[in-house]
Amino acid sequence: MTRQEQDDVQPTLQEYDMDKELMIEENIRRLGEISAVYNPITGEGSTSVKRRWIEIDGFPITHMNLPEQMCCTQQVEQLAEMGAGGYLRNVKGLEDSNSNIIRLWLEFCLIRIKHDFEYWARTMTTIADKGKGRDCAFTLNRPQRIYLGAMEKLRMENRPIDIILLKARQWGGSTLTQLYMLWIQLVHRRNWNSVICGDIEKQSSIVAGMLAKVISRYPSWATGGNRLTTTPYQGAQKTRVISWSNSRYSLGSAQKPDSLRSEDISMAHLTEVGLWKATAGRKPEDLVQSIFGSIASGPYTMKVIESTAKGVGNFFHRTWTDASELRNNFTPVFIPWFTIDLYSKHISQADYSSFIESMDEYEHHLFELGATLEAIAWYRDKRRELPDEWRLFSEFPSTPGEAFQSTGRRVFKISYVNEMRKNCVPPAFIGDIVTGMDKGSSKEECHFIPAATCEKSGEGMLWVWLMPENEHNIRDRYIVTVDVGGTGSKADYSCIVVADRAAMIDGGVPEIAACWHGHIEHDRLAWKAVEIAKAYNNALLVIESNTLETEGTEGNNFEYILNEIAGKYTNLYCRTSQIEIKQGRPRRWGFHTNSSTKPMVINFLNKALRDGLYIERCLQTTHELDLYEFKENGKEMGAVEGNHDDRVMATAILVWVCYNHPLPTHIAVDKNNSRRTRIISEASI
Repeated sequence: MTRQEQDDVQPTLQEYDMDKELMIEENIRRLGEISAVYNPITGEGSTSVKRRWIEIDGFPITHMNLPEQMCCTQQVEQLAEMGAGGYLRNVKGLEDSNSNIIRLWLEFCLIRIKHDFEYWARTMTTIADKGKGRDCAFTLNRPQRIYLGAMEKLRMENRPIDIILLKARQWGGSTLTQLYMLWIQLVHRRNWNSVICGDIEKQSSIVAGMLAKVISRYPSWATGGNRLTTTPYQGAQKTRVISWSNSRYSLGSAQKPDSLRSEDISMAHLTEVGLWKATAGRKPEDLVQSIFGSIASGPYTMKVIESTAKGVGNFFHRTWTDASELRNNFTPVFIPWFTIDLYSKHISQADYSSFIESMDEYEHHLFELGATLEAIAWYRDKRRELPDEWRLFSEFPSTPGEAFQSTGRRVFKISYVNEMRKNCVPPAFIGDIVTGMDKGSSKEECHFIPAATCEKSGEGMLWVWLMPENEHNIRDRYIVTVDVGGTGSKADYSCIVVADRAAMIDGGVPEIAACWHGHIEHDRLAWKAVEIAKAYNNALLVIESNTLETEGTEGNNFEYILNEIAGKYTNLYCRTSQIEIKQGRPRRWGFHTNSSTKPMVINFLNKALRDGLYIERCLQTTHELDLYEFKENGKEMGAVEGNHDDRVMATAILVWVCYNHPLPTHIAVDKNNSRRTRIISEASI
């Protein structure tokens, strides 16, 4: 079915009503989850770790939903089997008196606080109840439980708890981080030192006040009857030693980093990193490296970088992007605004139907992401208060891409990119390709090599969603484009993208089949592109030639490289017309990006996103689309400072060529497998 045919198919009123009914049913289910009982003392509603309900007769609480790891210990298994009285008599050889049961219960609680952070937080800590002027036990809210699940997963796998947390406002991510670190210092480890660093000293002092309150009110029965205190370490007021566990915590700020004691530390919490600015002689990454460099990573070590998004191109954004693309060891955790119960507006169920009818496309997208109708109603009001879309997204992000919106100058609308992102999936294959099609050989064998066995994995990997079909029964099926970057580790990346156009025969759209991305010398990049094009049925190879045409020496001259390639690969894009060739002008290989052709391909890509004219599979490409903007002069376009647009440019050229090159056609199978040599030029597109 073509896109036009799909547009012509309108849902019936009955189908539309059914959709509304399903949305209402789903919304009621979500509200039920939100309002479900959460009791960290019994464990009901606790979801951060796998749990199991057990019953222990004779205890003050007989039914408990305990962490599965705890349930598997011998003592808990025996307690569940015998009950408290039976355990005292048969295992400890004691009478089952009330005093012995209480002692056994406290012993059991000490075991539980090692396995159950939510229980420890609720029964052992006291914090200020924000905005209410009183103290309360720390009971985790919904977003805190989501975040805790990520930390607990790493802890229980005995991995370093390395997390980068991208958050919306007002849900207590910093509080949870700090208390989780304190839990490790008081319950799991001794001599386990930490560093807390904010943007300014005030942020660190707030943390210090919270820790002092928790420590001073910590139950003495949990520390062998010892009352917890803190004292200055070697006279330094900003480094405190916790009695009994002999662990210490140091407070500091990015603006005054010299006060930090980062030697011999095991945990570091860096808060509001998005606000950190470079100072004279020191960048944020320098301070982070000096702190993290003191941590010998292992079980129960922690490195937490957390912040609300404060623009793009800065250290926090780069670290988040690297974590999302598996280029560092941090686990990315994002907390969207609609998981925060504060952001909700009551709607009666009688009004659900009319509210759904009033929802626009983006509000439907919010519902798909998991927002309730009540949350969407609140957000609708907030949209009226903050009419600048990019500012609203930055303050109340629904996705990480929205969180990092720092400009109103983006080229590609968020709704277009979000729609394209729905088709993105992990690649079916990651590795490399070898055909023998290099400067010294004309062999045509094609081999895909998994990443685990690649010798040159540092150069970049080929991500494949669709392997080539080599029956050669479709002419002009595949197209390959190349955006050329630099060779240094901090330079722009080079990118090779492949499109499969088979569906266009029947009115469908092209689909991204493969993508290579990395740093590599330019001559090797060109031959890598030839290998990929050769594997994909001798695909039309379109290489963006600007960078390569400006290389300095003859041995590194791209025109020389492409002329050499053209002698061995016959389906190379040439921008010299046939008429010019007949007039004796030399062939100029490659697609030249300039002030005329760049807007042409970018505008076409924008149309393709809007109208669904191709299927994107690479999630990283959609991230680059989010960060592609008009510059301040309103004429130039490119990635936001500190980011890259290589995938965008390679894809823009690719999609343009897909629709301006002759459509693929079915052909009879050539038994002799002979293929006619031809030159593709701008005149034939």
